Amino acid sequence: MALMLMSIPLDAGTSYVFICLWMLSTVLKNTFLRRWSFFGWHQDKNYNYSKSSYLLIPMMVYWGLYLLSMLWTEDKTTGWLEVYSLAWFVAIPLTCLCTDFREVTKTRLRNILWLYVIFMSVLFVVLLVVDQVKPCQPFLWLRIGCEFYNLHHSYMAVYIVVGLAFLYSECLFAESASVKKNILIVVCACCLFPFLLLINSRTGSLGLVLLLVMCWTHLSFVRKKYRASFVMLLSVVLIGCVSYITLPEKFKRLSATTEQVAHGDKSDVRFAIMERALTVVKENPVIGVGAGDIEDALTPFYGTREDVYRPHNQYLETWMATGVLGVLVLLLMMLVPMVNAVKRRRWLAVSIIIIFAVSILFESMLERQMGVSFFCVMMVLFVVDGHCAKNQLCNVNQEVESNNQ
Repeated sequence: MALMLMSIPLDAGTSYVFICLWMLSTVLKNTFLRRWSFFGWHQDKNYNYSKSSYLLIPMMVYWGLYLLSMLWTEDKTTGWLEVYSLAWFVAIPLTCLCTDFREVTKTRLRNILWLYVIFMSVLFVVLLVVDQVKPCQPFLWLRIGCEFYNLHHSYMAVYIVVGLAFLYSECLFAESASVKKNILIVVCACCLFPFLLLINSRTGSLGLVLLLVMCWTHLSFVRKKYRASFVMLLSVVLIGCVSYITLPEKFKRLSATTEQVAHGDKSDVRFAIMERALTVVKENPVIGVGAGDIEDALTPFYGTREDVYRPHNQYLETWMATGVLGVLVLLLMMLVPMVNAVKRRRWLAVSIIIIFAVSILFESMLERQMGVSFFCVMMVLFVVDGHCAKNQLCNVNQEVESNNQ
């Protein structure tokens, strides 16, 4: 799982290799060690099974709608490529339903996320060193380096914000943590914050603002640590002022977008792209145009198919392909795990889902392989977290039974 998560920022193809290995190991384990314990068959009566894997069922329905849209799409070749790119939405839920994750504990899950955060921090240092070597504009290579492996800077920004969300969750245990771990938290935060700033992504900036608001709200109203929330607010203001003074050009793009939204200016190319996509949606609101005909439907607005811009909005992209039902299922894919996380007070999972839900307003993240793999792996981690609670309860029950014997 750690290799799956760490390989996504570098290459989606490599992450798929690790995902396949994980699924294969799961099937082999259930076949030879658990005696065909698939989907609840021949379950261990002494084990308290979790139902968290069923949270992934909306993902399977989402893929099924894309498959169903092949009945009315005209460009079958493009349509089947779309269906194939979302095949993980079926394979991974089925794999999770086939295993109980009884080997996974909360400590191991945290270690997986720690490896991910450390890897992102090391990646920032490497790109920063390369930036000093290559004769280009200051910090330009940080953005070029993100795209070196065909990664869009907006995707990288989401990866970074997720890492920062995990660091915040670790800060809540800073008082009981060792000095080494607290130092590691500070070092990783000092790497990820400038990394997010220097790649100059509006999606990342919005995600960071959302994360800071959620963290401050959590400290103030859930944890009721008013002193810590005041220190956090003061630190954010100071860091923001220093960043604006030292790197003002990095804020120009964000400030220009803010002014356009405030004054209703639609001169930005993103607004034009979304308006054209909305026109197609209004013409086909119920069933959409099909998974393979999105570009054909947008061609009249651009002249040729080669000049077509995709909507850059996953909600519009899904609505164009599968209709209104697809958008509802897309919302369920995020709402169902989030409601479950709120009930179990898993605020890290809640924050990650909210960040992803807002990020896909500006990028069609499920139309690229790195977005699909990242979403799938994160959903697996949410499921694993649900199993961890059952594993802990099961271990306690086994200890009680052994003591009674």
